[in-house]
Amino acid sequence: MILTYAIIFLFIVLLAMIMMYALQTFVIPRRIDEIAQMIEAGQTRQAIKKLIDILEKDDRNTYAHYLLAEAYAKENNIKFAIVEYRQVLKYGKYNDKIREVDVRTKLAKLCLENGAVDDAKSEYLILTKLEPDNFEHFFELGAIYFRTSALDRAMVFFKKSIALNARHEQSHYYLGQIYYQNNLYSDAKQSFLEAIKIETNNYRAHYFLGLVLRQMSDYEWAVKEFDIAQKSEDLKVKCFLAKGSCHMQKGMIPKAMMEFERGLKFARKGSDTEMGLRYYLAECYEKTRDLHSAIYQWEKIAEVKPNFRDVQMKLKNYAEFRQDDRIKDFLISGLSQFEHTCRKIVEAMNFTISDVNIINDTEIEIIGSESEGKWRNTRATNRIIRLLRTTDTIQEKFLRAVHEDMKAKNATRIIVITTGEFAQSAIDFANTRPIELYGKNELINMLRKF
Repeated sequence: MILTYAIIFLFIVLLAMIMMYALQTFVIPRRIDEIAQMIEAGQTRQAIKKLIDILEKDDRNTYAHYLLAEAYAKENNIKFAIVEYRQVLKYGKYNDKIREVDVRTKLAKLCLENGAVDDAKSEYLILTKLEPDNFEHFFELGAIYFRTSALDRAMVFFKKSIALNARHEQSHYYLGQIYYQNNLYSDAKQSFLEAIKIETNNYRAHYFLGLVLRQMSDYEWAVKEFDIAQKSEDLKVKCFLAKGSCHMQKGMIPKAMMEFERGLKFARKGSDTEMGLRYYLAECYEKTRDLHSAIYQWEKIAEVKPNFRDVQMKLKNYAEFRQDDRIKDFLISGLSQFEHTCRKIVEAMNFTISDVNIINDTEIEIIGSESEGKWRNTRATNRIIRLLRTTDTIQEKFLRAVHEDMKAKNATRIIVITTGEFAQSAIDFANTRPIELYGKNELINMLRKF
């Protein structure tokens, strides 16, 4: 009797083992393959429920963890997907359906999306060991270091990526960015040219090549690159700004103004690019003596970003322009009227004019003389009188240059009159030399005399 029970028990155990084997060998794999097809078809909710049921019975089922990670990733549930991919790596059972390289690549990308930059970096570093000939892993590492401003490290990985795949235009492009930020313009130029050679429609490469060429003073070529980059909607407004700045550098003010005005039609309200367009347009108006329009642009900037560059200083320097017609006429008058007014100022200072040198439409130098005594034969002494209508701050360097001319012009004193201000270093320099400084307030008083 006991023997019969034992035989029955052994039969039941054997049958259970056979059933378990059959279940694990045929039923569960087929079931999981069906779940994989469900995920592929977008039926992720049902797939996740079935996979969780399987893992409750067998938590070490690597393929179930892998499929669950895939399902979560499809639902954009990044945090849960990361957890499941990590479980796959923890068990480390790989086959033709689960490759370690694939798992780590997917995990690294999700870590980046989730802001876990260091985790992504660690995965890509492992991937460079697993696949040392795959340029993509080196490129991704370079991109991570680039975004975190570790440019030296980024450069190493971009160069490695290019060594493995010289036709990868993004590696050339980012390497050019690094060279550009480090002011290595010749190297940057070459990198951007390589990127464009591979992908002619890389508009960002065209744009940054234009910036590099502008730094190298090749303005004509730079404008051509900006014209190409302008085809990109994202870059269009910036290209108007960049082209205008090139024309300004060449002294082509009307062309520059046209570009800035075109840019303002498309610029997003309140953006830094809009502020830059208005600022440079105001500078063009200032150069052409259209100060009403310049002030209007500065005021528009101040309404949105009061502390943008030196706008407050510009408005302060031109405050009298809006309040006093005398200083306004002095600032905006034509060159002949500007010269006439300068002569009147010098004569009002009781000097006899012996020479007038028009340096440009904002600066005139007059040599004036006065007698040193009351007697007829007393020797006359020269004064160098510089008159400037500008909001720029007069620096020590400017005074030094004028001071060096004293002997050649047989002058004993220098007088500098400006609508702007004087730097403290310039004031200190003048205090120990025969130089008199007259600022905006003194100039207004002089103008009021006539």
